[in-house]
Parts: sequence; structure tokens; C-alpha cells
Amino acid sequence: MSDKFISIGMPVYNGGESLRRALDCLLAQTHSDFELIISDNASTDTLTKAITEEYARRDSRIRLTRQPFNQGAVPNFIWVLQQASGEYFMWAAHDDFWSSNYVEALANRLDRAPEAVLATPSIQVATTRRNGTTEQEIIPSAPNGDRDATLAVYIEHFKSVVWVYGLYRREWVAKAAPEWKQYPLLSGDVIWLWGVLLRERIVGDPAATFYYTADHRVRKKLTYRQTVVMWGVVWFHITRLSWQRLPANDRVNGVLKAWYYVYLHHLERHNSVVTAVRMAKLAVLWCWIGIETAFLRLTKNGRLIDQEQEQPKEAPVSSVGSQSDPLNRGKRHAA
Repeated sequence: MSDKFISIGMPVYNGGESLRRALDCLLAQTHSDFELIISDNASTDTLTKAITEEYARRDSRIRLTRQPFNQGAVPNFIWVLQQASGEYFMWAAHDDFWSSNYVEALANRLDRAPEAVLATPSIQVATTRRNGTTEQEIIPSAPNGDRDATLAVYIEHFKSVVWVYGLYRREWVAKAAPEWKQYPLLSGDVIWLWGVLLRERIVGDPAATFYYTADHRVRKKLTYRQTVVMWGVVWFHITRLSWQRLPANDRVNGVLKAWYYVYLHHLERHNSVVTAVRMAKLAVLWCWIGIETAFLRLTKNGRLIDQEQEQPKEAPVSSVGSQSDPLNRGKRHAA
């Protein structure tokens, strides 16, 4: 059994009643030598505050912080990581749960693979569609093989991005995770984890099970344009990362894998004719969005230049309430 001290970071916003199940599950882990860092991202419901304070009083392993303003989802993920002191680290969401041996099994797996930076679980996904139907999917842990074998599983199963909730070596992920903030909120985890899989050793243990719930009824529905833009961003970044991070003799193969990932999960439909029509339609739309975005940026920059030329120089502004005030800057970004 691993003797490592482990940090668990739980960023939460309006967690509600599901938070109890998640906390009960974590506190009952067979590996008990851990700290649980909860960062309440300025929740607006009273239930999250009441539950987190109740559990913090009950168990000394819990460290609770309430942020003064909502700093955004990814910054909150990074914040709990920065507070961690354990040799290993994992993120935990308020609406998921884990097998009782989850931490123990993954810690043992990392102990046996000193070259690995991440140990992944098997995943049981329960997805509730907007029409109320529920789908079940089982995703294997990383295959403990080479990079191509790991990427093959990641490409085949879209929800394998949930590997991001596996167990990391803390010192490594503390350096690697800030890159996540460069990517958009939607699909940023897909892009970041793709970059990790390209150049790092990933292992898995099917004995550890992660139970992931996705309820589309309570999620904001993306417009068609938003979906197209999101996948365009995914395609661009995973293609760029494949070219930049792979050895020269593997770059073309890596780029083809990136394109196949987007094709499989965004372009492919039930028959070849529908798929071809969809690809042609999306190609036109991507071009139009690109031209439109470039035009808006040019016209915006033009207006800014004109305004700067027209406006007289201003006297120095007092630091009170200005951008140099961290508190005011934080409130503006949180709005």
C-alpha cells in the first residue's frame, strides 16, 4: 500500500445537495492519508456554504476557502492545485463519485511507474440527454502501453477526457496545468490533456473506477455556431500541439490522429453522403467565421487607432480605483 500523502482539490460553485455524496465518498477512501482542499468559487446558493462548513467542522483533513469573487472555473482548478502539499494530487468535482479504493489503487500504480506523471481510472459514464433518456458507457483506463496505444483509446472515446480527474505527481502537474488557462473554457480540458498524452508517460489501473455524471438537461445548450467554433478551436490546437511536441518522424502521423479525432466526434454521421455534405457545409462556415472574425478585428483596431489620435493626452490617474488596484481589477474580471 502506498505511503504517499495525497492532496485532493475540489473547486466548487453552487454544488448543491450532490456535494454531500461526493464528500462522503472521498472521506471514506481506503487511503486515508490525504488533505481535501475545497475552494468555494463565491457560490450564490446557501446550501453549498452550509454543507462545506458542516463537513469542514467534522473532518480535520478538509481545508475550506471561500473566494471573495468568482474567479472562473479553470483559475479555481489551478488555485486548489497551488494550495496542495501532497506528493500526489487529484481534482474532484462535486457531482461525481469514486470507488472506495480509487485513491489507493492509483497511488499504488504511480508508485510502480516512477516515469509516469498520471495514473488514470476506468470510467463509468451516465449521460442524461435533454429528452430524459439515459445512456451508459464504460471507458477503459490508459492501456499502460506506448503513446500510440494511449492516444488510440483517447481518440475512440470522447469522454476519456475524464482521465483529467486521475492522480498526478503534484510537482509535475503544478508546472503543466497553468497552460490550461490558454485554452477556452469549452473543450480546454480536451486540448490540454491531448498535449499531455503526446509527450508524457500515462498509466492506468482498471481497479480504480470513476463514476462520471453528465446531465444535459441542466446545461446551457450551445448554438450551432458555438459548436462549430468550439470544434474549430479544438482542431487548430490539437493539430498545432501534435506538430510541435512530437519528434519530426512522428509529426505527420500525429497530425492525422488529431484530424481523425475531430472527424470522429464532430464530422462523421450515419452514412457517407450525409458526412460529406456536413463536411462541405462546415468548411464553408469555418471560412465565413474566419473572414468575419478577421474583419471585426480589423475594424475594431481601426476605431481604436482613430480614437487614440482624436483624444488629447490625459493627466495621470490616481491609483485609487485604477487598474493598479488588485481588488478592483479582480472585481472587473469577475463580472
